Amino acid sequence: MAIPDNDPLQLAMAAVIEGFKHTTAAIQELREKQDELEERQKLQARAAYHGMTGCGKSRYVGELVNIEKAIDPRGAQSRVAQLLDVTPGRITQLLTSDKNRKNGK
Repeated sequence: MAIPDNDPLQLAMAAVIEGFKHTTAAIQELREKQDELEERQKLQARAAYHGMTGCGKSRYVGELVNIEKAIDPRGAQSRVAQLLDVTPGRITQLLTSDKNRKNGK
């Protein structure tokens, strides 16, 4: 038995499938925009970091680490190192340097 072209069930299914296609496309577009924004933020953070002197870098890194610790304490320094494209050891050095602490505070 052939199903007519104007079958309500088939029309409803076609509408649902079309809706899913539009939703999937919108989600993909949002992901792409979010990725672009995250990349821009990383570039801005790196530019700010590289434009600072030692004591400024220490304070900046300290604040970034505190922000990351508020989100998740585990791996906060590592995430900041990845964001700024420096080694985790450099982050530790900036956080513990007496010279930078005296000059910056």
